[in-house]
Amino acid sequence: MNKLYNFFNTEQKNLFWLKFFRISISIFIIIHFAAVLPDFNNLYSVNDGVLSYNVVDVYIPQYIINLPKIILYLKSFGIDSAITILGFKIIFVLLAFILMSGYYQNFAALLLLLMQIILSKSNIYFSYGADFFTSMSLFYLTLIPSNINSVGISPLKRLFQFHVCIAYFFAGFDKLLGINWWNGESIWKAINLPFATSTYDISFLGNYPILLTSIGLGSALLELLYPFFVWNKKTSNFWISAIIVMHIGIAFILNLYFFSAIMIIWNLTFKFSFNNEKSYSLVNV
Repeated sequence: MNKLYNFFNTEQKNLFWLKFFRISISIFIIIHFAAVLPDFNNLYSVNDGVLSYNVVDVYIPQYIINLPKIILYLKSFGIDSAITILGFKIIFVLLAFILMSGYYQNFAALLLLLMQIILSKSNIYFSYGADFFTSMSLFYLTLIPSNINSVGISPLKRLFQFHVCIAYFFAGFDKLLGINWWNGESIWKAINLPFATSTYDISFLGNYPILLTSIGLGSALLELLYPFFVWNKKTSNFWISAIIVMHIGIAFILNLYFFSAIMIIWNLTFKFSFNNEKSYSLVNV
């Protein structure tokens, strides 16, 4: 019992990991938002979108608030949709900069989380893994105290570390359940997606099926075994580095730059949060 208590209540020598996480996520959010701005109206407006609002909103329950609903609500008070969209953009970016500064971290993260969820629920056809991990990141920044003397920071740090481990374990476990990752088919399909082959032509890998199989199985095992190696000082740096290399490959081959970037941030945050601790075996905790 003492081991378990000490595991969840380790002494906090510094909060560099939290500062890194807060600043990195803030910068990520700003850059991600900036990348969407040229198409913002096409994705989130009521009448000017590529898809009709009625089509985009068909799977959204009435109680879920999104940007088109806000636009329509404010329009009933005579506020033009262009003003609403502009105001949303300004407030969103302003909150991201406030969060980056660390000023009222928890409150700024909470408001930004609410706006980010509103945005992600405004077009579910556009949202993907990067948006989900952004929401989760802001959730942690809402909860984790910024004061090093806070008694609540250590358990929440552990929750984040466990979250990273669980995410990778089940990602790898899910891959190994089917046959596609055992025979290289998933890798072959991935590198031949239209958005993946527009920059790099690596179709020559089709001549080396054993290489495709090795990449597929290697990725699955790297994720599956993540929780068993990142808690040991001797293997932690190697395993996290290998995962980061995998995400760099995903970024440049599949053009999933933002998803890879936020996963690299999560891995580096785990690394920095674990740097000043001793090795652990989860079996003996």
